[in-house]
Amino acid sequence: MARTSDAAPTADPGLKDHFRIAMRGVASSVFLVTTRGPEGRAGMTATSVCSLSFDPLSVLICVNRSTAFIRALEASRRFALNILSHDDEPIAKEFGSAAGRERRFETGDWYDVDGMPALGTSLSTIVCEVAGHTDFGSHRVFVGQVRQVDNREGRSELLYCQGSFRTLPRDSLHSFS
Repeated sequence: MARTSDAAPTADPGLKDHFRIAMRGVASSVFLVTTRGPEGRAGMTATSVCSLSFDPLSVLICVNRSTAFIRALEASRRFALNILSHDDEPIAKEFGSAAGRERRFETGDWYDVDGMPALGTSLSTIVCEVAGHTDFGSHRVFVGQVRQVDNREGRSELLYCQGSFRTLPRDSLHSFS
């Protein structure tokens, strides 16, 4: 499945700004993608994540090819997708910054799921095996085949929209049963 896109760069510089503004308005869940590579635990904050299929159970994650995280992910070929709760905002900020990379795992309630670092305060942790990837522009898109899921109850989601972390007001959530 590995291949590289021949996508042409955007010709209109204004288009990039308009696109950035449009995408900032999309509320996204916040994820912490973690793995264990040859140099130990590694992780990154991500919003470019989505479910792909229920047969087989799979997800997509997008990783900038210039990050140090990609080397650890390619070596391990496995990752944990931690769906962050509102309480995890400080950890999301820590893992979203290039500074302090060696201290990232000092904060938080960490445990191992199938050998992958999992955050105990997240809404869920989904452990995946890399089933394939493709390059597009500056990113590598990985397909992760789901191997294990740990769900936790009673937590509020962490969202990212308009350059800020947010959560939904509890009274805006309705039961559709």
